[in-house]
Amino acid sequence: MATPDLLFNLRNLFYLGAYQSAINNSDVPGLDADAAAERDVIVFRSYIALGSYQLVISEIDSSAATSLQAVKLLALYLTGDKEGAISSLKEWLSDSAIGSNPVLRLVAGIIFMHEQDYNEALKHTHTGGTLDLHALNVQIFLKMHRSDYADKQLKIMQQTDEDHTLTQLANAWLDIAVGGSKIREAYLIFQDFAEKYPMTGMVLNGKAVCCMHMGSFEEAETLLLEALSKDAKDPETLANLIVCNLHLGKASSRYFNQLKLSHPDHVLVKSTASAEDNFERALQAVA
Repeated sequence: MATPDLLFNLRNLFYLGAYQSAINNSDVPGLDADAAAERDVIVFRSYIALGSYQLVISEIDSSAATSLQAVKLLALYLTGDKEGAISSLKEWLSDSAIGSNPVLRLVAGIIFMHEQDYNEALKHTHTGGTLDLHALNVQIFLKMHRSDYADKQLKIMQQTDEDHTLTQLANAWLDIAVGGSKIREAYLIFQDFAEKYPMTGMVLNGKAVCCMHMGSFEEAETLLLEALSKDAKDPETLANLIVCNLHLGKASSRYFNQLKLSHPDHVLVKSTASAEDNFERALQAVA
């Protein structure tokens, strides 16, 4: 008889962006030591997703397991201590005793993806071993505009567990990247999540992006405003609202200012600033 997966619901809450619900429902009875360690990783990664970096740093001490130390490194990196976090990360990855730890490799992939050093990220994630690592590989390859390699990673995930939430999410990400008739398939994946689990900003944004690709900007706006009511500072919601409002011919400056204030490093803020600089230089050149 198969052992029940006691962390099934907790994992799904985390994967779909219901971070506070994951934290609130983390007191799972009957966990063995390995499952308890995985539970703690999910909880602390949820706190990181909510921006509570200092809480994670203060609660994980030097005696904690490697997987938790790795999560602490991610929190340190996101607080701005990038050099220190990357230095420690490289040191740990080169340690034969802990370098192959899947959570450490996952954190390495996340950090180097943030750094836009995709080759370095893949150096630590490409061998996979867990669905989390394969899903991160899909994200990295899509950022590199290599949907062919992302598809290979997805196929590995489908062979492992086709119905797994991460596999379905990765499928939706790839469908959106490929576009065309695949957008409808991605929309149906997010719709299925919406019917099975609590509605989260991540799911609402996923549906909204699909709607925009299909030209349904009014429906996208409705979904994004619902997402905004759940988290008024979520960068993807704000960015998607800016794009949606431009297509609807509505003012988007308020959303852009919110994004600029709360997430000054967001790609949309940086690309807009770059475009403005180029425009200013062009004006000066002809003045």
